[in-house]
This record gives sequence, structure tokens and C-alpha cells, in this order.
Amino acid sequence: MKTIKKYKSYDEIEKKYTFDLESILNNKTLEELENDYFLLYEKMIQIKDSKYEDFNLYLEHLEISRKMLIIHNKIENYLSNKLNINIVDFDINTKISNFEEKSNLYEKRFGSEVNRIDKHKDTIKKWLNKVELAEVKKDLEATLEALDHKLDDQVETYLNDTSIGNPSPEEIFSILTDSEVDFGYATSSKNKKFKITEGTRPLLLKNKDEKIRKSAYINYLIAFNKHKQSLAKLLYQHIKELSVQSLYRKYPSTLESILKEDHVDKSLLEILYKNVQKNIGMFKKYLKAKKQFFLKKFNKKMEPWDASMDLVNIKNVYTIEEAQKILLDVTSIMPYEYPEIVKKAIDERWIDYVNVPSKRSGAYSIGDSYGIDKIFILMNFDGTLDSVNTLCHEMGHSLHSYYSNKNQPIFRSQYPIFLAEIASIFNELLLNDYLFNNAKSDEEKFALLSASISDFMGTVIRQTQWSNYEYDLYNEIDKGEPLNTYEALENLYVNNAKKYAFDSKQIKINKKENIYSTIVPHFYYHFYVYKYAIGYIVANTFFQKYKIEGIDALKKYIDKFLSAGDKDWPTLILKEAGVDIYSNEIYEKAFSIINEKISKYIKLGRKIFYEKY
Repeated sequence: MKTIKKYKSYDEIEKKYTFDLESILNNKTLEELENDYFLLYEKMIQIKDSKYEDFNLYLEHLEISRKMLIIHNKIENYLSNKLNINIVDFDINTKISNFEEKSNLYEKRFGSEVNRIDKHKDTIKKWLNKVELAEVKKDLEATLEALDHKLDDQVETYLNDTSIGNPSPEEIFSILTDSEVDFGYATSSKNKKFKITEGTRPLLLKNKDEKIRKSAYINYLIAFNKHKQSLAKLLYQHIKELSVQSLYRKYPSTLESILKEDHVDKSLLEILYKNVQKNIGMFKKYLKAKKQFFLKKFNKKMEPWDASMDLVNIKNVYTIEEAQKILLDVTSIMPYEYPEIVKKAIDERWIDYVNVPSKRSGAYSIGDSYGIDKIFILMNFDGTLDSVNTLCHEMGHSLHSYYSNKNQPIFRSQYPIFLAEIASIFNELLLNDYLFNNAKSDEEKFALLSASISDFMGTVIRQTQWSNYEYDLYNEIDKGEPLNTYEALENLYVNNAKKYAFDSKQIKINKKENIYSTIVPHFYYHFYVYKYAIGYIVANTFFQKYKIEGIDALKKYIDKFLSAGDKDWPTLILKEAGVDIYSNEIYEKAFSIINEKISKYIKLGRKIFYEKY
């Protein structure tokens, strides 16, 4: 069987499998970029007050801001990506700390822009419709609207000047979970040990030796459970801080203060939760069939650590080159220059593939990429089909950034997080469709249907469940409920999980799996996970339009969605692209399609496990 090469350190990795971060600097040193940045900051400070008294000075301020943003994007992405390939790198951590410290000193000198806007709001209102401000009108309107929640000038100044001293629960969480939590070893039936890491765990859970699977599954959870009180306290403190700030600013709730940033109504959450809960039944049917097929295949009851086991024998190890070839084939159907940019990304080292110790877990495509030629992707490739899927997913993000940067001015180029998951999930759907259409056997089709259903369950069902848990968590903390212990969070988590359970008997207090109430990184992203579920539903809508309308739908997808950046509020961008996220219709369609896949999965499974063998 083909195996994926393992590396002990980042220095061992072939250059072609690492991203080319030095290109960000563009023949300058980091120190030179920082000097350029702070020289511009000096100019900003010089006109910080007078710019509201002279429109030409305000335009100069905008021009300086454009230049600063590009340089800041370069510095931020260079340092953060350097850090993420080794999160305990002392030199990079020091450089980040020094840049943040110096930036904070300049921020103090610059003072509170909110205070200045409040002081000059009448002038700004008169300027709003000037054509020269078209690029920033949306931001100015949002700031004027937020003045209703502004605090006293001295308080705003204090908050601005002391922000660098605020603890960062997200950063502490990342260091703890990515570097300091030791998952131990998975042990084989022959007592051979295999180190468990975020990178090795997916393959260990697919191993044919049940003892390896079981120990990998349990030891991973045990490792996190050892830190459950610390993790619970971190999450509570993160949300409590947001709650205190939001309520003190007289928002009706913390959630509404966050949703307001995207002009999203709470009714959207109710629509999502209602539609997911009422369709849980079809997944119970799927799980029952999967357990039957597992029993038939392995002559044993399926346990939690068996969930990743392949029920059919198909190709399940891919080299990086094979994954690249699939990505190129999948995206070849896209119009305009989309396929050429994907090839460029591969050839010009936009992607950092390989997992090594102390590298950040998971995967991402960089944000704040305007002015950077390469829109970098970090991943932890393990040779599985999941990793092929991750490559396609992250390339979707990068091409979204490419088209937004190309078609929008700098202040409107950074698409909002609300829209961020759509392009990536759309690419996942393209991949599954491509693989299914090229499948040569019932077994391949069965495996692909299983992967597609699992993706839906993980992206829509589980993220919605987590979001509903967050929803209750935020609201309870707003009420002052004492949720600062693991036991309190676990109780809230379990009560929520029952609403989304495929088998409610499995949902109970004191199960190790309940640690997920504290270890989802996106819980630190200001009420984020529901956007994955919405993103899947929207991506599915775009995908179905493509299957019916062909190339015209793909052109509209690029022209109206990928290229839109942040030119309007998310719901309006989607509506212009042909998707109404407040309509029950798109949710019903998504569940109708996945139900068809479940029926095909069951039909194929019966053929494979009861007729062929």
C-alpha cells in the first residue's frame, strides 16, 4: 500500500511542498516594511483631527489608509503564516510582539476615531453622497449607526489605549490545543505504539486494527478532558467579556451586537435551527443502514471509534501530486481565468501542505490579501480523500479573494466572514460531483455518497447544533448565569445535543465526547459556526443552479458573488446573485437532495453487502 512520507521537522520538507512567504516582502526586509508602515502612520496622526475640517485632507487620509492597509496586509500575513508553521517559534513570536507593541503606541497617539466621528458626524453626513467617498460610504454609515452605542469619550479613549493589554483567550486556546495538549499514543494489538497528533489521528481512526482505532479515539478525548476546566474557563471568559461590553453599550443582547455587524436578523437563526431539527429523521435512517452494513462487513457492532472505517475497498491514499491533478480537473469547468489561477497557485507555491510537530492544526486560506500576489493556503495533508477535499475547499477561499481583490477597490475587497464559507463549500460539491461522475464501480459511488452525506452532517447538522449551543450560551451569560465551570457548559451542551441527536440514548452527561462543548476553535470567532451551515446551504443552491443552467450559472456565480467582495451587506449580495437566505425553499431543497443521496446510499449498500457478497 502507498504511504505518505512523514517529516520530523519543517526544515526536512521539500521546498515545493511549502509556501513561498518571502515573496510577500517583495525584495524588502520585514524591518523596511515596518518602517514604511509607521512613516505613513505618522502622516495619519498629523491630520487625524484636521481631516474633518478640510475635505481634501480627508481624501489624503483615505489615500494614506490605502497604502497602510496594503503594507499591513503584508506584515500581518508574513508574520502570522511564519508563526503557523511553528507556533512556538521564539523569533517570530518576538517579532509579532514587537510589532503589536509599536502599533499600540501609535494607536494611542492616533486616539479614538469613534470619538472624532461623533464630534464631526454632521460634517460626515453632508459628505456621505460625494462620489469620492463611494468606496467608504458603507463603513461610514455603519459607524454613524453604531454611535447609538458609543460610550463617553474618555471611556472610548481608555478602551482604545489599553486594548493591547486585554487577555486573548483565543491565543491561549490555540497554544494549549495545538502545542501543549499531549494526546499520547495509539497502541496496536501487537503493542506497537503510534503517536497521536491532529495530523495522524484521521489515519489512525481508519486503521484496520480496532485497538489502534479505539485507543486513538479515546486517548484524544482523554487528553482534552484533562484540561476541561481550563478550557471551560477560557470559553466562558471570552463570551463574558463580549457580553459585558455589548450590554454596557446598551445592545439588546450580545448576539444582536454581533449579528448587527452583518445586518443579519435573529430570525435567520430560527429558520436554520427549525429546518435542521425537522429533518433529523432522514439521518437516523442513514445511520441505521450504515450500522447494518458495518455489521455485515466486519461481523461486529459499530462503535464510535469505527465511524471513519471504510466499508468498501477503494483508492484511499493520494499523493500531493495526485491531489493537485484532481484539483486542476475539478476546476477546469470554471469560466474566465479561474483554472489558470488554480494552476498558478500550485506552480508558484501558494500552498503549504505537510504536517509537522508544532505546526498549526487544520487549514486556512489567508485573509486580508489585497496587495499580496499569492493568496496563501496552509493545510496538513495526510493523503486521505479528506485532504484532497481540504485542498479544493481552501482553493475556493483563495479564488474568492482573488476575484474580490481584482474587482473591488481596497476598502471593499475583503469579503465579510458571513460569506466566507460559500466558495470553499461550492468547490467541495464540485469535487464530489466530479469523482462520482468518474467512478468506475458501485463501491466507488457508495464511498462518495458516504463522504457527501458525512460532509453534510458535519457542515450543516453538527455546526447548527454547535451554533444552537452557542446561542443558548450567549443568552444565558447575558442573564448572568454562572456558566464558568465545565459541568455547567456540559449540561447546556447535552441539552442542546438532544435536539439534533440521531440516537438520543447516546447523549448523556459524563461522556468524554462532551468535551466538544469547549474545544471548537470557532467558538472564539464571535458566534461563527452557523455561517458554515448557511454557507453549505447557499453553496448547494449555487451548485444546483450550475447543474441546471451550466456555464451561464458559473459566470453569474463569479460575476455576482465571487467578485462582489464587501460592496454591500451579505444578504443583499446573495440576493443579487440569486439566493434568498430567509427563504425556507433553499433549505428544503438542500435536505431534499441529501435525502436522495441517502436513498441511493442505502440502495447501493444493500446491493454491495447483501447481493454481491
